[in-house]
Parts: sequence; structure tokens; C-alpha cells
Amino acid sequence: MIPDKLPAQMADLYYRIAEIERRARNRKRKGTIAEIGTGENAGKYKVKLSQNGGREFVSDWIKSRVLGGGATKIDVMRAQGEQVDVISESGDLTDAEIDLSTYSDANARENGANVPFHLKIGDTVLAVSGDSVTVTAATTKIIGDVEIEGSVTITGASLTHNDKNVGSTHTHGGVIAGGDSTDVPNN
Repeated sequence: MIPDKLPAQMADLYYRIAEIERRARNRKRKGTIAEIGTGENAGKYKVKLSQNGGREFVSDWIKSRVLGGGATKIDVMRAQGEQVDVISESGDLTDAEIDLSTYSDANARENGANVPFHLKIGDTVLAVSGDSVTVTAATTKIIGDVEIEGSVTITGASLTHNDKNVGSTHTHGGVIAGGDSTDVPNN
């Protein structure tokens, strides 16, 4: 409702302009993850958006957008201190979402080889380019049937099958000259 006196109309207009400017500033803000939700707040984060006079402004719980939430699910857990962009279509943080992460001085880019797809979690790295896939991990486990079409090269300290050494150091017992079969590997 528009006030009927000019001074009140001016005050109302100043208030409305200030509110529009405040909401415009809140449409996209940078911040850092301050708290990671658990339990009923799992998948949500509190984000430190600013600091003024030694006092921090931390958001309420905010959901993070995902790269895939249907048949293909891609869920990225955010880390405390990670720099993120917080977006709000209305400029009101009650409908805000965490959009994307941004590299920062505290969390610098690590893809030095400029591999087109580089995924790193701890010390584990998945690097995919147009003609190769490299997995670097302390342990890699594949569950399910495996088919390999092409050459296989193995370099390592041991190779076992059902707890039997079938690597380059295995030996056979029951060796008989001629066409007979040997026993299974000894170790």
C-alpha cells in the first residue's frame, strides 16, 4: 500500500530500493563451509559468508546442488573450509543453494597434467583423458565379473589367485619330462 503523504512515500521508496539492493547482493555470494551436517541435516552445510568487525555471518543449513540426482547420481561431499558459491534466485538466503566450489589459496588446483577429467579424494586419483584411464590408489577393489580385451601387463611384488602364488616367483611340483601335466603351484 502506498502511503498518502510525500515524506512517507519517499521513506517507503528508500526502503524498497535498499531491499532490492540487499537482495541483489545476496543472489550470489562466496563463502567457506563452516559446518557439515549430520543426521537430519546430512547433505546440508552452514556457510560462513562474511566477517564484519570480528563477527562472522554464518548461514543456516543450506543444501548443495548435485551434478546428477536422477538415474545417475553424482554426490560430492563438501569439506570444511572449502570455498563455495551460494546462490539464491530471490536474494533471500532462506531459498539459497550451494552451487559450485571454487579453488582458493587454501585449496589450490592440483591437476598439473591438465587431464580432462581429474577426480581426487585423499590420495586416490582417477584421471581420464581421451585414450586412457589411470587409477592411483593404495587399494583397488573390483566387485563383479571382469573381462579384458587386449594385452595385460602386470608389474608388482606378487600375483595370487585363490591364495596361490601365480606370479613370476611361483614354482611347480611333480614336474615330469614329456607331455604330462605338472601339479598346481606350490605357493
